[in-house]
Amino acid sequence: MSYQLQKLMAETVSAFTGLFSIHYESIRQFETGEYFVIYAKCSKRVQSILGVERELLIIGNVYVDQQVRSLKFARRIINESEGRLEPTLCIIVHQDARGNTKLKRWGREHGIAVIPVYTSSGVLPREQEMERLLSFEFFTQDPFDVTGPVANDSQFFGRRGEAQELARKLQSGHIRACFGIRKIGKTSILHRILAELKGNYDAVTVFIDCQRDDVFGLDAAGLLDSITGSLQELKMNGRSYAEVNACPLDNTLSDAARQFQMILSQFDLPVILVFDEIDYITPSNGGALQWRQGFVEFWRNVRAAYHAAAREDRTVSLLISGVSSRWFSVESIDGLENAALAFIPEEYLSPLPRGAANAMIKNIGAMAGLRFDEPALEAISSFCSDMPFWIRKACSSIHGKIETAARPVTLQEAVVSPMLAAYGQDEGAALAKVALQHLFRVYPELRAPSLSLLKDGADISASMRRTLIRYGIITQNGSISGAMMRAALVMLAEDIPMIEAHSESQIEAQPLVNEWAEELAGISYRRNTMERALRSLVINFLRMSALSNRSSPSAKSALLSAISQNRRSELEPFNLDTIAEKLYWIELVAVINKHWQLFERIFGDKTAFNDNAGVVNDRPDAHAKHLEPSDVALHRRALSWLDERITRV
Repeated sequence: MSYQLQKLMAETVSAFTGLFSIHYESIRQFETGEYFVIYAKCSKRVQSILGVERELLIIGNVYVDQQVRSLKFARRIINESEGRLEPTLCIIVHQDARGNTKLKRWGREHGIAVIPVYTSSGVLPREQEMERLLSFEFFTQDPFDVTGPVANDSQFFGRRGEAQELARKLQSGHIRACFGIRKIGKTSILHRILAELKGNYDAVTVFIDCQRDDVFGLDAAGLLDSITGSLQELKMNGRSYAEVNACPLDNTLSDAARQFQMILSQFDLPVILVFDEIDYITPSNGGALQWRQGFVEFWRNVRAAYHAAAREDRTVSLLISGVSSRWFSVESIDGLENAALAFIPEEYLSPLPRGAANAMIKNIGAMAGLRFDEPALEAISSFCSDMPFWIRKACSSIHGKIETAARPVTLQEAVVSPMLAAYGQDEGAALAKVALQHLFRVYPELRAPSLSLLKDGADISASMRRTLIRYGIITQNGSISGAMMRAALVMLAEDIPMIEAHSESQIEAQPLVNEWAEELAGISYRRNTMERALRSLVINFLRMSALSNRSSPSAKSALLSAISQNRRSELEPFNLDTIAEKLYWIELVAVINKHWQLFERIFGDKTAFNDNAGVVNDRPDAHAKHLEPSDVALHRRALSWLDERITRV
């Protein structure tokens, strides 16, 4: 393999000459793999295209199935270079036919923008063709598209010091909390804290993921038993970390509490208990009624064990993460003294500081050839209320609307603002609404004061104002924190039935109104889902047709040919994906009819397709009319007919 690898390295050096100056070459082993390693200085033109100043790492291998270790290897070399190499960009030359997608995805997970260069024959393109290839692969990736928790330094903006400080305090026996709205970054910071504890401290940690069915299905005694059992296993095997094993013993609460207190006394090292998704074991969880009473029982015994450990000079720490701080701030629950009050502090993970939010956009955007001037950065951060996940989703939408050929490009506020408005209308407001709905479900006391913000002169108590600031709903000056937040509040306000229950007839009418609203909501949701699926189907089939037949028009031309001239002129400047997003349902249907030969095998009967598509296009929720049972049945039947055929693809 070394000969093949040396040959590929020589071919890479030859192909990149003119675009790069090669400063270092070697063959290196990593784990069970063998790679070539090149340090290359970009030419001024490539520096401008890629937005880099330092040397670039180029690695390669001859394996036909790429593994994630390639990114681990790249990350190690970059870290070992002590600043010589670009920290967030590398080129990987490979021979895996499916490797481009995998390497880009793994790169995002490791905080590296990967430019994959695939060769099946060992021969690489030269000069302008190579430059076009590098530009295309670099600019088409979406570094903002991170769906899971973020932990890598290059992606973990504004929270690094906070995580390190929390880890240090937990090592010292503190009780800390991390409350916040959905997608604020609680899980990311939690993972970062766990990594800090594992890597830098001598401690024993048990992680309790309360959203697991087997965990919140327990009662107070069962959860204490399970934590005790996990600590006993750690004591026996000498390990420092475990996720709770939900296997309760048949113990009474007093027996479970006594054994929990006993196992804590047996550790010389600090014992850290980390609770994630705590809302699942509070009275807010209507699906686990045992926690209505069990919440007080559980925390009363945890508090007793914590104090007993302190008397024995044992270090025990707690970290609580979840959405609602409500049950840790009330004095009593169903007449029982709340043992968690003043035991678990009200501490929140608030939105990013504005500087950190802007830095995140700037650094990640550079990986895709998107540069933003300062007013544009401010516009995005403000629009998204400085919420990191919301910012990523908005920037991902912007990324998809900018042609690859125009990059690198500097985007100004005048360009970004209408894109943000469109994103908010299409997706952003709904995303924020989901987060607020969940918050108000687990912390219902916040709903009325939050909705009152839509009126001038809202009278909100000082304590409630502080809570709304901590959740990122309002800013320090009391104004709604951003356009997405405002749009979500408006949507929630409009969801409230405008019916006064002053008479028996009105009270009896309420269930009918709710039923009517639920039917409309169900139809609307299914139609929106169907529309997204149809957009994806149309784009993919038009692309396949263009690729399989060189004489065919491009996918973009084929799509535009099916719509009216006025709309064609309006949509011409955008790329294919953006055009598809802007098409109305009736225009999608027109595209399918125009290119029926591509879609016939999916839908079969053209008349039946148009009939069912016409029914779906008739929106009973868009105008005030009584929804007859026959209307519901007709829409359900049409949606099912279309869904059945699309899901076969």
